[in-house]
Amino acid sequence: MVVLLLALAFCLPQLVLGSDDGGLNRAMEAFVNAVKSKNAEGILAAFSRTTPWQHVTYDVVTKKIQTRNAVTYTQLELDFRTRKNWYKPFFGSEEHLDQLHTKIRMVRWSRQGTAFRAISSTWARFYIKWRQEDGRWVIAEIGETVS
Repeated sequence: MVVLLLALAFCLPQLVLGSDDGGLNRAMEAFVNAVKSKNAEGILAAFSRTTPWQHVTYDVVTKKIQTRNAVTYTQLELDFRTRKNWYKPFFGSEEHLDQLHTKIRMVRWSRQGTAFRAISSTWARFYIKWRQEDGRWVIAEIGETVS
C-alpha cells in the first residue's frame, strides 16, 4: 500500500500537467512568477538573447492580425532599464487591466502543445507560445486581442 501511494504521488503531477517536454511547464511557471513579482531578470530569462520574439495583436471581432512586431532581447532589456516602451506592459499600473502584466498574472493557463492559452472569458484569445533554443525554452510569441 505504501509503495502504491508513493507511486501515485510521483506520477500525479505528470498526469495533471501532461508531458513536460524538458521543462516547458517549469519555464512557463517561472515566467508567470517573475511577472507576478515584477522581477525584470526573471522576465528577461524567458526570452532569447539572439532571436527576437513576436508580439501579435488580433482584432477582437474579426480575429484578424492587426500588428506583428519583432522585439529583441536588447530592446526589452533597455526598455526595462529606462522604464520606457515595453516596461509598462510588463510592469504597468494596476488600473489598466489590458496590460500584459495583469493578463499574465491573473489568468489560469491551459497548455496546448508549446503554447499556453488563457482560460478567461475576458482574455480568451491571449496566449504565449514557446520554442526550444540551445536546450532551453524561450518565448517565441505573445498574442492578444485588441478592441
